Amino acid sequence: MNNRPVGRIVGVGRALGSRVVTNTDLEGVLDTTDEWISTRTGIRERRFVGEGESCATLAIEASKQALEHAGVEAGSIDLIICGTSTAPESMPSVACLIGEEIGVPGVGAMDLAAACSGFSYSATVAASMLRSGVASRVLLVGADAMSTIVDQADRSTAVLFGDGAGAAVLDSGDGESGFVDHILGADGRGAPLGRAGHPGDDHKLFQNGREVFKFAVRIFPEMVEKLLSRNNVAPGEVQYVIPHQANARIIKAAVKKMEVPEERVVINLNRFGNTSAASIPLSYPDIYDEMEPGKYIVTVGFGFGLTWAANLYRI
Repeated sequence: MNNRPVGRIVGVGRALGSRVVTNTDLEGVLDTTDEWISTRTGIRERRFVGEGESCATLAIEASKQALEHAGVEAGSIDLIICGTSTAPESMPSVACLIGEEIGVPGVGAMDLAAACSGFSYSATVAASMLRSGVASRVLLVGADAMSTIVDQADRSTAVLFGDGAGAAVLDSGDGESGFVDHILGADGRGAPLGRAGHPGDDHKLFQNGREVFKFAVRIFPEMVEKLLSRNNVAPGEVQYVIPHQANARIIKAAVKKMEVPEERVVINLNRFGNTSAASIPLSYPDIYDEMEPGKYIVTVGFGFGLTWAANLYRI
């Protein structure tokens, strides 16, 4: 295994649906309460796309912000990868639309669908492309508009999900900072635990919450431990763990099985809800300026499929 870090994050951005939906708002349309939602999920509000917005428009806005933050020209991007499961159309891909809007038509662009693991899967592909020399600067995006596939009358799912996009500009780096290692996994036998159709379909999102909870609480700490062990990284060297923001109870239960203390685990679902493939990159703007060179970040995704993925990043 080549453990030379590659894929240094040089800029980040995020975009959220324009409609703020609080737990109190949901009390008016569902048989639920703010207390019920917040105590069981940790979520207090989420953002939904408004008129004229979609997963693609959010991805485009986050990408523009990331380029501006990085201080690089769009023309320097030679690959765009977008993790998403809620593209407004099967074709063109969200990544193609991003390329057009930022002014780089002709650059390689692709979507990657792995549900809530989409960003971690995409980061693995991006780092591999940089390591192989196929690309020298990648625009990496995670974006989902979950409100477009959720049954808003289903209390068990409608309270959980939100819409957002996060983006990061990755360059080849100097061999000191970047992605070091990755885990990818999937098991189609778990497909009955969660399914959804395309935006606009009658087949709305369904999940077996109890079984998904058990799966996530098991797989999350397993991936963290595996990445740290096989790369000889001590828990004390980890500055942040960024998990998929599924549910606060899942995160807290999983953290109890880990040696990394809870205060190093990034949680933002109280503001954004579960944004699927967007939840990990939405976290980067909150921590970017605090990242300490030489420390590590572990990002962990898990979702329908079943899928799971994790990345070890050296700051």
